[in-house]
Parts: sequence; structure tokens; C-alpha cells
Amino acid sequence: MLAPCVQVVVPRFKEISSLVILLCHLTTQTHTCSLRVCARTLPPGSSQAGPATPKIELLKPSGQFSIGTKIYEWVDISRSERATNKSVAFRQLIVQVWYPVKNAHQPTAPYVPRLEAYRGVWEPKDVEVAGRVLIHAHLDEKPLSGRRFPIVLFSHGWQGTRTEYTSIAEDLASHGFAVFGIDHPYMGRIALSNGQVTEPTEDQFENKEEIRNYYGQDVKFVIDQIVKLNVGDTDDAFTGKLEVSRIGAIGHSSGFVAAATACMTDRRIAACANVDAGGYSANDLRALRQPLLWLRLKRAGPLPDEFLKERREPSYELLLEDANHSSVEDWDYIEAESSEQRESAANRLRILRKYIGAFFSEYLQGQKSALLKEDSSNSNVTFQTHLAQ
Repeated sequence: MLAPCVQVVVPRFKEISSLVILLCHLTTQTHTCSLRVCARTLPPGSSQAGPATPKIELLKPSGQFSIGTKIYEWVDISRSERATNKSVAFRQLIVQVWYPVKNAHQPTAPYVPRLEAYRGVWEPKDVEVAGRVLIHAHLDEKPLSGRRFPIVLFSHGWQGTRTEYTSIAEDLASHGFAVFGIDHPYMGRIALSNGQVTEPTEDQFENKEEIRNYYGQDVKFVIDQIVKLNVGDTDDAFTGKLEVSRIGAIGHSSGFVAAATACMTDRRIAACANVDAGGYSANDLRALRQPLLWLRLKRAGPLPDEFLKERREPSYELLLEDANHSSVEDWDYIEAESSEQRESAANRLRILRKYIGAFFSEYLQGQKSALLKEDSSNSNVTFQTHLAQ
């Protein structure tokens, strides 16, 4: 029997999505996970982040390329926004892309744009801390010329935003990928162009199939827009630079609902990755036909044996023993209260970046990785390779 959704109204904590409940078959017990604070660099003259306030630099990317970033706001006029009562409201998506550049001249981007919209949602002290974050991507920088970028699509978790995964996105971009982080309004707390912040809800859906299809369509629509960018970008930034035949999708927690559904229904996606979405049965996963990376942090269980027996494609499973559900996000690192805590968070991110990068490099760039070839185990990392049957 499915568990009811347990909501925890406590500062710095967020409730578990019933979307996760629906698809993850959780038992009836209370779950909590930490509230993700959305923030960006504070505006000039702000008293909360003066010159004496220390900045927090995100974990440095490990690749050879500098990084640019651009933000797009796309409207899908073929679909209405199910979460509103407005008959003329279409589905809108905010998408940020991180990509390789040769020489960075533009200023670095804010960690999360539209901070002012979030001030009525999060506590001032949390916004202040996040407002001191420094990233490595340069806003609207010209993409690297002379090469085409394989594409990685990233879907955030419940109540999240695309920017929580900047450390992962920047690292992939530094290795030659174009990473499109998708904001899913009403799955996440997303600041729209009118200043509204969407509150996560699933009341607009009748069943879990509607949930899967709706968020999966978000990803498929973004692919359609990426194809259009590659044919003819309005500012010519990405014209001919995107490798639209090499696309991967990754989803964290509830975001894997969107990523997995798109992987099952859109053959343009060549590789699929799950970050800690739990409760999937063999039947839930049977339609996946791409190579699969399965990252277990806190909630995801092992890949079902029945699923693996039927697989014709390789699967890779990583268990990170000392992790929590949010270890893939930046916030454990940003909000660390000591140098030891920050280094521990950094080490977890480094491990996740290494395996995510190796997986997409092999299946989107054709670069074979020794990391994926054999099983390994140490004090906190267990990695298994499940070859095709």
C-alpha cells in the first residue's frame, strides 16, 4: 500500500513529494530532506553582502575548458499549464545551458537569478549565505568554435531548481558537454518571468501516469527547442554547435520521473541516469533501452534482478555509503559549518562528478573509460557493472 505524503513545515526542511510516493512505493514512515535555498549574487549596495563578507566559491570544474552559460525561457503552446486555473496559460519552462568556451571575457553569472522573488519564500539568513556563492560560468559568453557539443539534460528534484546542480553542470561543460538544466514549474519552486515563484503541487493530476507523461513531455519539448537552436539560433550562438544525435538525460529524485519517461518514449536520448530516485520495480524500468547509470545515495535501492536479466544494454550501479539524498546538490558544500564538513561534501561531489562524467563521455563522446570496466569497492564507494545479457 502506498504511503501518504508527509509534509514537514520546519525552516530549512522540505516535504517529500507525493510524486515520489506514487512512483517509489514508499512504506508508511516519515521522511524529511533539507530545504534547498535558491539565491544569487546580491545586488550592488546590499547591506547583507558587503565587502567584508566572505564569498563561497563552488567546487572548481575538473576539465580543460572555461565555461559559459545562457538562460532561455521557452513556452510550449501545445500544452496548457495544468497547475493554474487560467485557460490561456501555456506551459513555460526556464532552461539554463552551461557550455565550453575558449576565452572568458564576460562577468560570471549569478548563482541563481531573480533572488528578489525568493525573499518572500526563504529566510533572509539563508538567502544571504547563498547570495555569496561564486560560480565559474560566464554569462552569455560565446561558445567554443570548431567543435560540436554532446548534450546532457538535467531535471531537478521536488521543490528544487536547475541551479542546485551547478557544480555537476559546470564540470560536465568543462569536459566538452552542453548541459541544459530544466526548471519544471510546480515540481520545483521556480521564479517565473513575472516574479511569481511556483509552489510545488500535484493536485492538477489525476494519477501517476499523468504525472509521468506531463513531466516527460517537458524534456521532449526541450529537445525540440535544442534542435531548433542548432538549426538557427536567434543570436547564432549555438547554430551548428550542438550534437543533437548524442543526447543524455539525468534526473535527481522526482526529476528522474521526467528523465526516465523521456528516455522511454524518445529515442533521440542515447543514455539515461538516475540520481537516488527510489522504489522502481523491474516493470517500471522495462521500457528503458539506453545504457543506464544508477546512482544510489540514500533512497534508491539496487537495480531489480528481473530488470537486469532482461537487459540488452549495459547498466552501471554506484552506491555512495556516506551520502545523503542531497549530496548531488551544491548545498551541503555551500552551507557547511566547518572546513571538514565542506571537504567531505566536496569529496562526495567529486566522486559523483567522476562517474557521471565517465558515463556520458563513453556513451555520448565515444571516450572509453576504465572507470566503467570493472567492479570496485572501498570504504564508502561500491561500483558494479551489469553487462548486457
